[in-house]
Order: sequence, then C-alpha cells, then structure tokens
Amino acid sequence: MPCELRKFKPFEHQLSNISKKYTNSTKSIEKQVNKLANNHGNGSRYPGFGDLEIRKTRLPLKAYGIGKSKGLRVITLYLPEKNIISPIVIYKKGKYGTENEVKELIRNTLKEILKELSA
Repeated sequence: MPCELRKFKPFEHQLSNISKKYTNSTKSIEKQVNKLANNHGNGSRYPGFGDLEIRKTRLPLKAYGIGKSKGLRVITLYLPEKNIISPIVIYKKGKYGTENEVKELIRNTLKEILKELSA
C-alpha cells in the first residue's frame, strides 16, 4: 500500500525556487516527487540521523541535459508509524559546499516540520 505523500512549507518553498530556475522541468520534478509515495525505500539512506529514516534520491533534469549525477537531490523522511513519506529538502547538486551544510539544512527543516505538525 502506498504511503501518504505529505509536503510541508519548507519543501514547497524550495521546490518553487527550483521550478523558477528550471521551468522546463517543473512537471517532471513534480511527477518524480509524487512517485516517492509508492516506494519509501527509494534512494540511499542518509547517515547521521539515528533511527529516522531519511533518504536521498537523485533526480535528473532531462530538459536541460543534466543527468542524475549533476541534477537535483531530494531528501525524504519516512514515518512508518503514520505511513507518511515527506520530501523535506530539494536542491541542485553543488549548491552546498559540504555534506555538513546539507545536514544542517535537513536539521533546520526537520525543526520547522515539527512545528508545523504540532500546530
């Protein structure tokens, strides 16, 4: 059974910024993100978050001739107890200089999501 796909404000904001820059790929990106609900095990497990199931999936920007290796990264959170999968971060490879910067972005986004869930 597919999970519920839930998008939170931080992700929607990041997706909007990506869509402005890569307008020809907007529908493709949305379609690929929506596919994540059917396979929560997609992508590689992101280290450093303990028991939280956080994964990184690589997405190409075919309309721009950009493959997976230089394309977008979508970080997702899977909550098995609620059967929810949520894309929490999306960015273009190379936007952040180090893995620590990406982890900090993920931590900050998780804090925002927790606020949204408790509201």
